Amino acid sequence: MDILTTISAIILILCGIFALIASYGILKTKDDMDNIVFGRIQILGIVDIISVVALICLGQPLYAILYFILAPFAAHAIANGHFYGEN
Repeated sequence: MDILTTISAIILILCGIFALIASYGILKTKDDMDNIVFGRIQILGIVDIISVVALICLGQPLYAILYFILAPFAAHAIANGHFYGEN
């Protein structure tokens, strides 16, 4: 087994663990707090970065760059929709 394959596998396992921890954080946030959507979007930002690292490790740097550029726009649109929309 190649050393780069081993390092890539370890990074992917760590990314999976961090994604599980972030999803647990999303589930444990209380809905009765003010502006909870913004807190959840911040947690999802962690998952976005984990996804970029995983895509780079899988040998897909073009997808990683595209995701890195477009994901903040989607998060901003969701936050604005919640802020200016009706609850």
